[in-house]
Amino acid sequence: LKSEAPPQRLSQERRLMASPERRERRRVGALLNAYYRIEGIEGNESEVPGGREDDLDRQGFDAKQYFDNVVASGQLPELVRRKESIDSEVKELDADMQTLVYENYSKFIRATDVIKQMKFTIEGLEPDLQCLEGNLTRITRHQQRVEDGISGRAQQVEGLLKQQRLCQKLQVLFGLPASLQRCLDQHEYGRAVESYCRCATFLQQYRHLPTFQNVLEGVEEQMSRIRSALEERLRSPELSVEEAVNSAVTLLHLRNEQQKVAAEYLTGRKAVLRLSLDQCFALDVVDGPAVQDGSGGAPGGQSEEAEGPESAALRSACSRAAEQFVPQLCSAAEGFQRIQDGGAAVGLDSVTDEVLSAFVSEQVEQLCQRISSLVDRGCPPTRALVTYINLVRDALRRLHSMLPRLLTKLFMAFLSRTVGNAMKALFSSAATSLVAELCKLHAECNRLQESKNSALDDVLEEIAKAEQALIMYSFTALTDCQPLLGLVQSDRSACQQLVRELHSQLISLFLAFVEACHAYVGHEATEAHNVDASLPVVTRVALAEIDGVAGLEWNGLFGLALVRIGRHLEVKAMNKVWAVAKDLFTSGDSSSSELMPHPAVIKATRGGAQAVISHYVLMSGQRLAHFFRNSVQSRNWMTVREPRDPRLVVDMVLKEVHAFDAQLSRLLGDPRKARNDQRRTLSQQKTSMELEMDRLWAKKLQVFAPIPFNRNGAVAGILRIAFKGLYEYMREETFAKFGLQQMQVDCAFLAEVARDFVEPEEANVLDSLLDEVLTSASQRCVEPVLMDSVIVETLCDEKKKSFKFE
Repeated sequence: LKSEAPPQRLSQERRLMASPERRERRRVGALLNAYYRIEGIEGNESEVPGGREDDLDRQGFDAKQYFDNVVASGQLPELVRRKESIDSEVKELDADMQTLVYENYSKFIRATDVIKQMKFTIEGLEPDLQCLEGNLTRITRHQQRVEDGISGRAQQVEGLLKQQRLCQKLQVLFGLPASLQRCLDQHEYGRAVESYCRCATFLQQYRHLPTFQNVLEGVEEQMSRIRSALEERLRSPELSVEEAVNSAVTLLHLRNEQQKVAAEYLTGRKAVLRLSLDQCFALDVVDGPAVQDGSGGAPGGQSEEAEGPESAALRSACSRAAEQFVPQLCSAAEGFQRIQDGGAAVGLDSVTDEVLSAFVSEQVEQLCQRISSLVDRGCPPTRALVTYINLVRDALRRLHSMLPRLLTKLFMAFLSRTVGNAMKALFSSAATSLVAELCKLHAECNRLQESKNSALDDVLEEIAKAEQALIMYSFTALTDCQPLLGLVQSDRSACQQLVRELHSQLISLFLAFVEACHAYVGHEATEAHNVDASLPVVTRVALAEIDGVAGLEWNGLFGLALVRIGRHLEVKAMNKVWAVAKDLFTSGDSSSSELMPHPAVIKATRGGAQAVISHYVLMSGQRLAHFFRNSVQSRNWMTVREPRDPRLVVDMVLKEVHAFDAQLSRLLGDPRKARNDQRRTLSQQKTSMELEMDRLWAKKLQVFAPIPFNRNGAVAGILRIAFKGLYEYMREETFAKFGLQQMQVDCAFLAEVARDFVEPEEANVLDSLLDEVLTSASQRCVEPVLMDSVIVETLCDEKKKSFKFE
């Protein structure tokens, strides 16, 4: 034995020993193939892996050569292992072979039994097969005899059959008028037209024969009746779409004009749709009782709340329209297209699509008008409105697939109108609530003014509540309008139109406050537009409520409340409301620039507050002037004693001025500042030139000048009106010496105390007016001798020490 073997052979041996399972499967397969002699297996042996010279399972294996090679190349331990492996494989192969022989042996036994049974069965069938063969022979002979017997008369039979078929056709032709009459009576128009179409060509061809001419005339008469019945039936509103289409197609087969047939068809469909639309929007349906949301009628988000009557009406109408009217409209449109196809099939000129478009436009617009009128009667919550309109829009998708452009145009126009009307209704309601809140505030101001225990803090609290309510009405209207954006968000131009409409409605809302201010002071409600032509012209809202404001009695606290609210709206509230609108309805596009407070609206709001504060000053000044008038006209100035102190009316006027000052300070947020002791020097004598200049200044002074929004300007305006009234009343009286001196003391004390309420500049103006009062009294005095200024100052000082405003 050699101690070493070639490395290639050793690797082959290792591979063979490393996969015994694979080799075993291969050997078993080879044995089975050899036993059953499967064709082609010999040719594939060379292709099977392992078909080498050292493969024990291959065909033509040389055991002696294999043994010599293994002994020459292997080592002793390896040879021993190889020998043991081969012994084990031989035993396994013997067992497999024995099992294989046993299994195949049982199969051979069963196959032998089956063959024996088949042989016995076939031998038993031999008499039957012989009998069958004899029967077939007799059948063949009889067939031959029959063929020989009838072959001579076959042509004669065929001729008679042709005559029979022709007679049957003639019988059908002569019975055609009666058959058509039966079809007319039984409303089987399609069957009648089918029979007519089959026979008409033949009758027309042989109409020169009198017999067929009479039949043709009877047929034409019956078909004329059928045609009239079909046309009348086609216009009937009781006909279904399928029946109407069948009737129309039948008329087309009768060669009626397609345009006329289409017109009759659409007339009948219009009548059906009109009845359906009336049923959907019947008053007894849409005005039915409210439905609870829990019943599934109301949209989500309104749970635990009863569905309002307007929501119930719109829900009922839209649901019925989506379930009844819209499907009928879609079926009618589809039927029209079938009529077009039917006309093309019989070679008639087709009807243009404009006819169908006009029909669909009319019906869709009628539906939209019904919904719009229902929304105008009582606008439901916007979320419910959007839900119900989307219900109708979803139902129209079937029709949209046939006429996409037309439906998009029609429904988008309807959505724009609906959104605009709903927005108007929401802001109109907000404006009505706004003006109603002002009327409520007026009642509270009356109550607080009459109450002795109430203070201005209570008034401020009520004003704050009213102001907060006004702003909340604006925010509520905006949030309620926000769902409407979902209806038109797919159309950019419609969204821009919505933003413009929202801008106009916000202007209308705030102009309602402006009109209420002007109406309260007695101006025309359109005063703001008369003053400023640049103010946008929008639809006026809350007209009845504003007229009610015009009938309210004057209350100074309420007037100042309007001024305070107007100033807050002008300064911050309006900007805040428009900012919220911009956040809700725009997303950074070009339309966002439109949602900005209009400068003219801000100016109009300021003008409304200006009109109220000017009226407040006018009414307050007239009240003080009324005090002066009563005191002047109720006294005989010729018999007045020498004055010792200012009259009682001066106390009353100054207490009223103090009350006005307190109201203005608190409600306008402009408290009065402490004054330095700036007494008027009465002892300083003015020259005649100075006195003349003061008189001229007082005469040219604009007593009713615009009032600024501050305490000083308002108090000064009140005093100007009061002192101007006092001056006018002086012109109606005649004074004695002491009467003139009494007026001198009154004017001095008024001028002295007035300096505590106004700025120095305003105080000088008031001094000029009081000097003019005293000058007017001097001119009407029989003995114009004034009291010494020192005495006047002393009397004023003594009065001021004892005077109290409370």
